[in-house]
Amino acid sequence: MASANRSAYLKELFWNQLWQSANFAAKAGFLILLTPLMLWKWGAAGFGLYALASSLLVSMALLDGGVRALTRLRLAEAHRNGDESAFARAYGEGLVTFAGVCAAALALAAGLAASGWLNRWLNLAGGGEWVLALTVAMTAVFMLTTLALEPIAAKGNLSALKAANTWGALLAIPCTALAVVLGGSILLALVIYFLCITVPNFVLAYRSGLVPLLVRRETFRCHPFVILRTLREGFWYYLTTVSLVVKTHGLTFVVSAIAGPAEAGMFYILLRLTEIVGNVGATASETSLAALAAANDAGERRGNFRQSWLYTGILCLHGALAMGLLGEPLLKFWLPDKGFVPPGVGWAMAVFGLAGAFSRVVVNAGMGLRLVRPAAIANALEAGADLAGAVIGYHLAGLPGLFIGGSIGFFFLLFPARKIAAACATGFIGLYLGPIGGLAPGLAAAGVTQWGASFLSWPPAWFAAIGLSGGVALWQLRRLHR
Repeated sequence: MASANRSAYLKELFWNQLWQSANFAAKAGFLILLTPLMLWKWGAAGFGLYALASSLLVSMALLDGGVRALTRLRLAEAHRNGDESAFARAYGEGLVTFAGVCAAALALAAGLAASGWLNRWLNLAGGGEWVLALTVAMTAVFMLTTLALEPIAAKGNLSALKAANTWGALLAIPCTALAVVLGGSILLALVIYFLCITVPNFVLAYRSGLVPLLVRRETFRCHPFVILRTLREGFWYYLTTVSLVVKTHGLTFVVSAIAGPAEAGMFYILLRLTEIVGNVGATASETSLAALAAANDAGERRGNFRQSWLYTGILCLHGALAMGLLGEPLLKFWLPDKGFVPPGVGWAMAVFGLAGAFSRVVVNAGMGLRLVRPAAIANALEAGADLAGAVIGYHLAGLPGLFIGGSIGFFFLLFPARKIAAACATGFIGLYLGPIGGLAPGLAAAGVTQWGASFLSWPPAWFAAIGLSGGVALWQLRRLHR
């Protein structure tokens, strides 16, 4: 039975990583292909507003209230126990609670837009505040449809959600490009993107048989106090969401407040690229949430964590090497006339990405092991230190200083990381450093290859070096499945 569980978990790890990588490739394609077009059509200030709205799309994870993670854990436990009544109750309470939070957020966004405070805080031009307010509304709908798919993730098929989001991201590229080329407004581009990423969620809900559960009146028969109770129970999960947003896309608004939307747009581009390491590379840790919660003993927990940790290590470390060694020349090749690539920004982005990846690993594992409180507290301290460090770093050294300063809170996570190791009946070195040591030869080979290519002013050599390094990473991933 343990062998079958391990095989199923490895399979889900593979498909989750594959679809997350495809999802990022689609979004990277959107960024690479449409950024020059948007800058040309809308100008730096217009693109800055679009970047703020896009960051708001991610930042509105603040609406979550901890409901999504709490609902997934409740659903996973009910599914493991075969309790259909508890499963339906957890599902309905999660949806009702989130809908209530969304309603409050929409009212707040409308009020801030009408008062003019958004314009003053973010240095926006006239009308920009309503673009952001409508983005809040669209994001709320999208997140509600995503929450409705949580039963799929709770049953160990998170990759299906990633697949739906990937198809939406792919569809958004030609649709949004056409709108921009034809002279469409920033708001129109955002509406088209929202439709592209939301419609696949409805399709997946129908194909997965969730519609009957969604249309049952009993699912949503919850006492109003259920909302307060769910939010209270989800507080520590919510704190991790707030921390994640503050130290990532929240910084886009900080830059806008300091230097205006145009500079925020430039930062947004670099921030999205750091997600190669901090998000895509660490996506395997998301599978550990349900897997660790369902594990029967310390040995199984240790095995599940090790698999996701090695997946994360391979992809994050290879991504960080590429970003540090070849990030700057690739950025200058992509946007040669924009002059926003300061020296050292590649390695600064790599450090920022690695710090973010470790944070995701610790937080997700902490949730799965019911260590969410210490993980959330450490995550909040990390976010506070990162925010302060980013502001100071930006004033001292521009964007490279911002990324380095935005990584200093990493040390707070070492405390819950030790608790996770103890729950897996091993030490810190044995759980984290030991497995990564085996990756050193492959990483060294990839690093030497990219370092040599960095001396050549020939883009094909850069791409060839990255391709060879990718081959090394794939070989290392293949070994995990043996």
